[in-house]
Amino acid sequence: MTETGPLAPLRCPRCGRPGDPYDLTFYRGCPDCRAAGTPVNYVCEIPPERVAAGLPATRAPDAPGLWRWHEVLPVDPEYAVSLGEGGTPLLPLPRFGERIGVPRLYLKNESANPTWSHKDRLAALSVAAARAAGATTITAASTGNHGAALAAYAGRAGLRCVIFTMATVPETMKTLMLSYGAEVIAVPEGGQRYVLLAEAVEQHGWYPASNGTTPPVGSTPYGVDGYKTIAYELYEQLGGRVPDVMVLPVAYGDCMSGLRRGFADLRAAGATDQVPRLVGAEVFTALADGLAAAAEGADRLGPVRTRPTAGFSIAGTHTTHQAIHAAQDAVTVGEDDMLSVQRSLAATEGVFGEASSAAAVAAATTLARTGRIAPDETVVCLLTSSGLKDPAAGRALLPDVPVIDVNVTGAERFISGLDRREPSR
Repeated sequence: MTETGPLAPLRCPRCGRPGDPYDLTFYRGCPDCRAAGTPVNYVCEIPPERVAAGLPATRAPDAPGLWRWHEVLPVDPEYAVSLGEGGTPLLPLPRFGERIGVPRLYLKNESANPTWSHKDRLAALSVAAARAAGATTITAASTGNHGAALAAYAGRAGLRCVIFTMATVPETMKTLMLSYGAEVIAVPEGGQRYVLLAEAVEQHGWYPASNGTTPPVGSTPYGVDGYKTIAYELYEQLGGRVPDVMVLPVAYGDCMSGLRRGFADLRAAGATDQVPRLVGAEVFTALADGLAAAAEGADRLGPVRTRPTAGFSIAGTHTTHQAIHAAQDAVTVGEDDMLSVQRSLAATEGVFGEASSAAAVAAATTLARTGRIAPDETVVCLLTSSGLKDPAAGRALLPDVPVIDVNVTGAERFISGLDRREPSR
């Protein structure tokens, strides 16, 4: 692929220091910037001529999954791993959009991926990079979606997968990770995952696919570039244009950073002169605080105060340099608003998303109400995962299911009573 072999070279976007794709300590980010007090994730360098040649047209329509864009991905396609990820639907939300005054409101439904989350894009590239680096074991710290996706793709590639998770994650998430073949180890406190991951990587040579440090930098740059493909798909699905605004759930900013790079690729290739405003939806204030500090020329990654939340997938105590660099705005979403939107999306638009996913649409509602979205703008919210990953999250908001003995009640009497009720939607 390049002078660095099947893996694209790495570079620090802040200071320009090159990174070694085959030195697994890249998971800590740029050592110079970390020593200076600002941990920074590396980015993959794709030559401009390859970007221009590979976009916007689909160059390999018969390639599996994301690999149709292999010219602008950072791993040689010889190492490709795919379960048919990508190509997820872009759904208009007419009823919800009318309610909040945004007629051109869309939902990019990433729960249509093979393991029902956007993390499949990250996993496809992470596992391919691990194969290219000669690894036999891949590892990550995950609250569920990342771990499930990584396990599935590792199994497809014949790699061992070890996931460090938290004891408090829903049993459904643990079941998914185990079912896909991962070895799953839980810890009582989130930071302990990173201690185990660092030992596994630096003493045993396991390939790191997730963040592994506090303060965080984010996931492997090769996996992050898998998210670029969401931008390419949106360009196609919107008829050769990009959204005005994109709202997505955010923790450490992997997806947001990948999206920003994908839209920048489209602009560099001459497909568009616009990059959407990217807005992070969060349950705490880490990104919002980081953006406010950056506006004053300071660095602030956290920590912030936390609480138990149904949005556990985005419940980090810190933000990252990559998230602050990619985002133009952030909205902190309340618990009740997030769960109410989760229920409303399912009941009125037919999409049941994980609570963390619903945070994006709840944030768009706030943006519209406060005038930070104009009525004539095209707005895309990213639904990152299926609500079936944690079905108990919003159960308290739903009615009980009646048990009717028709031998006692009578079918005609009962149905007549139902017929007189007002619709619940």
